[in-house]
Amino acid sequence: MAYQAIYRKWRPAVFEDIVGQGHITGTLRNQITSGQVSHAYLFCGTRGTGKTTAAKVFSRAVNCLNPNNGSPCNECEICKGILDGSVTDVTEIDAASNNGVDNIRELRDDVNYVALRAKYRVYIIDEVHMLSDGAFNALLKTLEEPPSHVLFILATTAPHKVPETILSRCQRFDFKRIRTADIITRMKEIAYGDGLQITDDAYMLLAKLADGSMRDGLSILERCVSACGESITVEDITSVLGIADTDADFKAADAIANGSAAEVLSLVNTLVSDGKDLNLFIDSLISHFHDIMIAKLSDKPEDIIETSSENLLKIKHQAEKLSFETLSRAADILNNARADAKWVKSPRMIYELALIKLTRPMLDDSKEALQERIAKLEEEVKNGIKVSVSSTSEAEKVQEKPKKKEPSSRLYVPLDVSSLTTDTPVVVAARKWDVIAGKIARKTPYLAGSVVNRKITIDGEGIILLFDTNERMRKEIAATYISMIRDAVEKETGRDFVVKTAYTEDLEDNIVDYWNVAKGNSSEESHSETTQNISEDNIESDPMDRISNNFPEIVEVTDQSEFLDYQPGEESFEQSEFEDDREEFFTDEEQSELDGE
Repeated sequence: MAYQAIYRKWRPAVFEDIVGQGHITGTLRNQITSGQVSHAYLFCGTRGTGKTTAAKVFSRAVNCLNPNNGSPCNECEICKGILDGSVTDVTEIDAASNNGVDNIRELRDDVNYVALRAKYRVYIIDEVHMLSDGAFNALLKTLEEPPSHVLFILATTAPHKVPETILSRCQRFDFKRIRTADIITRMKEIAYGDGLQITDDAYMLLAKLADGSMRDGLSILERCVSACGESITVEDITSVLGIADTDADFKAADAIANGSAAEVLSLVNTLVSDGKDLNLFIDSLISHFHDIMIAKLSDKPEDIIETSSENLLKIKHQAEKLSFETLSRAADILNNARADAKWVKSPRMIYELALIKLTRPMLDDSKEALQERIAKLEEEVKNGIKVSVSSTSEAEKVQEKPKKKEPSSRLYVPLDVSSLTTDTPVVVAARKWDVIAGKIARKTPYLAGSVVNRKITIDGEGIILLFDTNERMRKEIAATYISMIRDAVEKETGRDFVVKTAYTEDLEDNIVDYWNVAKGNSSEESHSETTQNISEDNIESDPMDRISNNFPEIVEVTDQSEFLDYQPGEESFEQSEFEDDREEFFTDEEQSELDGE
């Protein structure tokens, strides 16, 4: 006998064997027993839920000579004839390939002939939503008033594509997705019949991969049997399908809870090295976070989460460590990454950036990320985390409110690099940016969008790449590979410059950073302290005044009268000139501070 696929070999022959559709099979059996059979049925549902199988069983049951409580006996000559194809009164039509008006016209002529051997002529039209509009119109009259010996069974996965005029003339039955427990029960029956040895964890994984489709689950089982023989474990399934095991989901969730970007990057690298499909891993991780959310919010998660008792305990433990804000943000970020990955050849970097964002809420400016940071701070306060103060004098300094100064009326605009007259090293490097960007793009094509034709400016440390607010992904890519860009600049210019990224609207922040360099705050502590304390209401002196005085080639001042006595073309200020002129711009207190420096 020729080999048959497992799902065909074990296709249910009676209503009792159809898995997970008792609400439908019970109704059909009652109609057959009572003799109240309709002339047209519509079976709807996702793939692999038993629509076509139920239609075939029903076609035998209505014609069976010895029905058993509404199910076919499969022993009489009619049942056997339908099974082996010798009885032609049951016709199965594929609407995907016979969807034209002419095909339906042939069907309309054919229904006028009485059944040859059976009681009914049964027409099973699979994927009926594929019929053309003209074909639906041609079928309409026949479907509304068919001959008494004709019965139509329409099956579809997309009932919304079927015209209302067709739907209203049929009895509709919606097939549900099959529960994981029902799939496992059926697989155990099949494994026992075929002599297969499958572990409980493997049954659970097969059922979850089936995703509500019995046929898909049996197809996956058949692949594993072909590759591994009669003994199947979880490791065999993950190896055959190229998917990550459940431990990878738990490791990723733990790394995110601990805020460890290094761990998630190491995990992704391991999965890629093992030949796993990252798309399937992200899908599995999204499902895992969904299970954690259920465990966090539900009183009885075991009634909802379909997994082993051991994994359920692990999920509950992770639910205690992950806040709802983190889970909500994870769902958004991973789903967005999954969508973005469809448009790139290698999605690895997209997924790595998404996972890094989950470990570093401070990199995300979304509402969920802010809520997560607040929740962590509240948790620290609740646990009694103490904030130490180095000395009383420093505490007093924090409490003292600095003198407010009116905002400067001058407007500072970064100059075009090509307009600068000086030949300082950083200006020379900036003028060569187009050449540098071209070389980067040729060597690393996925950086082209982040560097080619990119607006730039300069500060005291090096070059700043400017991005619009709608170029977030390009900015993140540039920031991730900033060392590569920096190496390209050094190779072209012979000097090691700092390369940074910034949004165009945030350019003023970069100028403030430049002021710190101008002041000579070289230590990290001084730079951090100054940057964090700058605000519109907390500035002792205008930082832009000092930038203008020390680095006039970087900033253009709209009010030239306030620009000391500097004239374009001069190389620098004389120290004596600066000493004389600064007195009229600073208060006595500020003057003392500058003298102390």
